[in-house]
Amino acid sequence: MYPHTNNSRLSAFALILPLALLASLPRETRAETPFQASQKFIESGQSTEARRSLESELRMRPDNIQARYNLAILVEQIGHQSDAISLYKENLAIAWHLPSLVNLASLLQASGKTSEAVQWLEKGTEKLRREATPWYLLAAISEKQNNRIRAAKQYRRALKADPLNGFAHLHYASFQSRNKLADHGVKHGERATKLLPTCAPCWRKYGDILQAAGRAQEALAAYQRSLAVDPDNKTRLKLVSTLRLLGYNTRADQIQRGLDLNTGK
Repeated sequence: MYPHTNNSRLSAFALILPLALLASLPRETRAETPFQASQKFIESGQSTEARRSLESELRMRPDNIQARYNLAILVEQIGHQSDAISLYKENLAIAWHLPSLVNLASLLQASGKTSEAVQWLEKGTEKLRREATPWYLLAAISEKQNNRIRAAKQYRRALKADPLNGFAHLHYASFQSRNKLADHGVKHGERATKLLPTCAPCWRKYGDILQAAGRAQEALAAYQRSLAVDPDNKTRLKLVSTLRLLGYNTRADQIQRGLDLNTGK
C-alpha cells in the first residue's frame, strides 16, 4: 500500500471548456473557485490557506468528494487523525470513492481499529466489485493475523476482481515469496512488471522475489531495470550485493565507491 499523506495525491480541479469559448469570456466571469484556489495553495506549500479554501468549498458544495479527500489528507498531516477518519467516512456516505476507502482503512489500522478497517474493506469488495485493492488490503491484514489460508484466498479474489491490476499481482507474488509457495512468486512478479513497466519499486520488489527464489542473475537484471527508471540508492545497494553474489566484484566495487561518495563516506 502506498503513502496516504503525500501532497502529490491532491488532485487539481479540471475545468474543461473549448479554448475559443474560454478566451471570449469576460475576466470577471471566470472567478476562481475555492477548490481551484486550494490547489494553488497546496502546490506552493501553504497548507493552512489550502485547508481554509477546501472548507469554504465544502460549505458551498458539500458533495465535492475530491475536496473532502484533499482536506482529509491535509488535516491528517497536522496530526488530526480522528478528523481525517470522519472526513473519509463522510465521503463514503456519498459515494464509494476508492482512495478514501484505502486511506480510511490505513488510518483505522494505525489507530488500532483493525476490525473496523476490515468491515469497511469488506463493504468495499461488495460496492467496488471490479477493484482489486480492497481484496489485497484484506489479504495483508489476514497475513498479519497469521491466517495464511484466508490471505491466499483474498489475494486470489483480488486477481479475479481485476486481472490487470499490476499491484495485485505484485502483492500476491510477495506473499508467495515470503511463504515459499508455488514458484515463490516469480510468475506473478513477472506479470506485475509487464503491467507496470515504469514502476521502479515494482522492478526492485521483483528483483527481491527472484533473489529469494535463487535466481540471482535474473534479479540483477530486474534491479538494473529499476535503476533505469529511477536511480535510487536503495536499489543500488541491492545491485551491489547481487553483483558480489555472482562474483562480479570489480563492478560491485565501482558502484560501491559511487555510493560512498554520494553519502560522504
